[in-house]
Amino acid sequence: MRVVLQYVPAKEGDSAENIDTDSIRDSVARLSIFAEQQVTLTEISDGGLCRAECHLQILVKEKWSLYPVPVYVKYRDTEIGGAFLVESNLFGQNKGGVIGGLISNRGWQALAGYTDPHIGYSRFSTTMRYLTGRVFLEDATTTGVVTRSYTLMRHDFQSATLYEIRHHLFLGVLAGLRSAQVIDSPAVNSAMNLNFGARFRYSDIVPQGYFQQGFESTLDLEQGVAAQGEKLHVISSATAWHYRPFRKQFLSLLYSFQWSEYPAVLEQRLGGWQGTRTLPALLIPADRFTVAAVNYQYALFEFPWVTFAAIAFVDAGAFARDRENATYFWGPGGGVRMYLSQMTIPALGVDVARDMVSRQLQISFFFGYNLQ
Repeated sequence: MRVVLQYVPAKEGDSAENIDTDSIRDSVARLSIFAEQQVTLTEISDGGLCRAECHLQILVKEKWSLYPVPVYVKYRDTEIGGAFLVESNLFGQNKGGVIGGLISNRGWQALAGYTDPHIGYSRFSTTMRYLTGRVFLEDATTTGVVTRSYTLMRHDFQSATLYEIRHHLFLGVLAGLRSAQVIDSPAVNSAMNLNFGARFRYSDIVPQGYFQQGFESTLDLEQGVAAQGEKLHVISSATAWHYRPFRKQFLSLLYSFQWSEYPAVLEQRLGGWQGTRTLPALLIPADRFTVAAVNYQYALFEFPWVTFAAIAFVDAGAFARDRENATYFWGPGGGVRMYLSQMTIPALGVDVARDMVSRQLQISFFFGYNLQ
């Protein structure tokens, strides 16, 4: 009850004129732990329209909150399998936790994470994540030609603590440790950075139908203190707008950019995720990039527990590393998605995309969870 009531801006005895049932329902839906939520304001005496003394009733149906998530992701050059145990309503307080691991033809990784969207029912929230693993990396061109390869042992701890300064608007601090120790290549330097920064975030995303609707945008500013190797500094942003023009359809516009100086072993890797699906998956290192995507989804078949949707998209962008000239890419693609109505993640997806610059075709498949 406390989880829900913290989003209700009313107390017993308040005037019913100031109660917006639609706004309350949207706030409860944003928790993403309920399959259904109903908010009604009725007359106490007869249950009809609110006239004098009124009753505010909130009815919810909780989703499954603890579930195992098997993972299988297949790209042209990379195959990943594993499993995670996910809890989206830890302690019954809308806190989240995840723990699990992955093994692939490139090594192994383990992940543990925790999120608290309302520390002590305050306006503060926090997210923490620890990632470790031994990974074989390859640097490649947009045509898939490998230019360099090496193996590293990775440790990455990141945290973000935010404060909601206004409705949907958050300001917070970032802190973490990024470490990558190269094992088998003297030509690539190891690196370790303590990173600190600030985050500005706006989000009014609300679950709608089998997907979601609304706008969200995040801007991160980070500076690293080098304990080993080169230091880093990062300016990055990700923005998404989702719109539901008709009941079975969703249109999404996505844009992200990063302007940074990274040690080579910590660089962002493009390919396989939205905006970069026309590139070889996870093989394109970049310090600087700007990418955009337009997604259109249509529900082909809807059942009480699952929805199958077709997706068409166009990805485009440019990237560079160090002082190299920018490389451009763009192309169309399409695929399918399977969404489970009782869970908050897509259960299955297949994408096929063609880069119109390099003339390369990329195919990706994921089951259980899209890691990107």
